[in-house]
Amino acid sequence: MVISIIGAGIMGKGIASNAARNGHHVRIYTRSRAKIEDILGPGIEYFGKPEEAVTGAELTVVCLTEDHVVRAIVLSESFLSAISGSVMDVGTTSPELTDELFRAFDKRGIRFFDAPMTGSKQAARDGKILFMMGGSDDDYAAGKPVFDSAGRAVVRCGKIGDGQRAKIALNMVQAGTLQILIEGYHLSSLLGIEKTTFKEILDQSAARSGISDFKTPFFLDRNYETNFSLKNMNKDLNHALSLAMSVRAELPSAFALKAVFDRAMNLGNAEKDFCSIADATLNAD
Repeated sequence: MVISIIGAGIMGKGIASNAARNGHHVRIYTRSRAKIEDILGPGIEYFGKPEEAVTGAELTVVCLTEDHVVRAIVLSESFLSAISGSVMDVGTTSPELTDELFRAFDKRGIRFFDAPMTGSKQAARDGKILFMMGGSDDDYAAGKPVFDSAGRAVVRCGKIGDGQRAKIALNMVQAGTLQILIEGYHLSSLLGIEKTTFKEILDQSAARSGISDFKTPFFLDRNYETNFSLKNMNKDLNHALSLAMSVRAELPSAFALKAVFDRAMNLGNAEKDFCSIADATLNAD
């Protein structure tokens, strides 16, 4: 299959590599060619304009981060006119924009569905992304070449947009889990408990989680190498709080968490991994 990937950051680059490895021909557009130079070659081509990358593609994978970027590229007339195959949005965008995208493509008889993803840089590299998909059985079939080559699982969430809603709620949970983990280390340290001792206890308790396994070594060492950036998690937390207000959900922890993310962003950590929220809490250590 000819697959176009629009946006090749950490996750898009992994999808491109694994799709090509599985025999698909990949056409990439990204703002920085230098970041994907190492994967270009047989099976993967770079194009300088989005509309060039999608021309002739049977499946277009939109892997962009912020609503205004998605809107500027994907809803442009040149892009819409160049699309001929199905379109799958794997970035995390607002449900409102997802609905807008669906309407724009539906008017042109083009299949569109959402399948936002979760996983680290390693998951993208190893083809072990978890996709959360909103759409029909036919939509699932259209995305299967990417799901099979880049994913470890696809969870069907319901109608168009429900993948985005599920992903936004998930990221709120991951952000909150990390913050309370950081606070646990902070409190235990101030009480005189060695970090290694607290880690040993936590690892053998019900508080252990995927977040604690993955992120603890990074935030304790102040290693903020980007697996998922603070600015992107902050954006998704904003989406979650907006959705909470729209359905009048009481989320006291999540609304309190926003102040922590704002402090971390103000410290200049936007491009760093979101575990850099530790700087907003652990600076007393």
